[in-house]
Amino acid sequence: MRAVPATLPALPAVALLIFGLVALPAHAASGPATAVRTVSPLTSAGTLKPGYKVTRREGHGTCQSGSFMTGRADRCATPASGAVVLDPCWPAAEAKTFVCQAKPWLRKVVELHVPGAVSDGPGPHHQSLPWGMRVGASLRCLLDPGSVRRLSGHPLLFHCTHHRDVFGPLHRNGSRWTAHVYRTGARTRSGYRSLGWLAVHVAWYGAAPAPEPAATPTPSLLPSLSPTASDSTAPSTTAPTATASPTS
Repeated sequence: MRAVPATLPALPAVALLIFGLVALPAHAASGPATAVRTVSPLTSAGTLKPGYKVTRREGHGTCQSGSFMTGRADRCATPASGAVVLDPCWPAAEAKTFVCQAKPWLRKVVELHVPGAVSDGPGPHHQSLPWGMRVGASLRCLLDPGSVRRLSGHPLLFHCTHHRDVFGPLHRNGSRWTAHVYRTGARTRSGYRSLGWLAVHVAWYGAAPAPEPAATPTPSLLPSLSPTASDSTAPSTTAPTATASPTS
């Protein structure tokens, strides 16, 4: 009879994974902690911060209390903006002026003249998800608070650059957050292909605004929309159409 060796030869890692002998790594990545930053284009005095640039000015604006992107600012619209909602927006020190910033990583803002008072909306509320994130090597991701799309039971939370999306939940158990990123336009039944769990390097939240200036109410141009994207599937998180594309 052929002798059986006392020890088995080493198997490659792939074979060990196939036979279930090695545990797959957890999606909580090691490395530097996620940097959590609070963003507002205005100083505490209501003036534009250095480094920010007004790219255009619009008039006849109307605003509604309660940003869906940040929960802590307002959302506005003008006849020129059409169906695009400017969110978030902050009241400036100059009377009847609001400043809106589409993406937290870009220091470009739109200045609005708002003749009336801020109309009733959802009001200030807690938005547990970031307004935007920097994920992986180069992705910039923008929150989509109104999405109803789901994948394997998980809600779509963010649209990212380079045709990537993030589906929930975010994992924030430790100091280093991770997000499950998918490539869009894949030749699969769902149209998505998983790229795995990537590190969230920066998470941006919106700052609270200064008190709104008093004025006479005017009819709102804003469409009716309620924040629907929330994620109750994750034990470690409280979580969600975006108002702007995440691309530069």
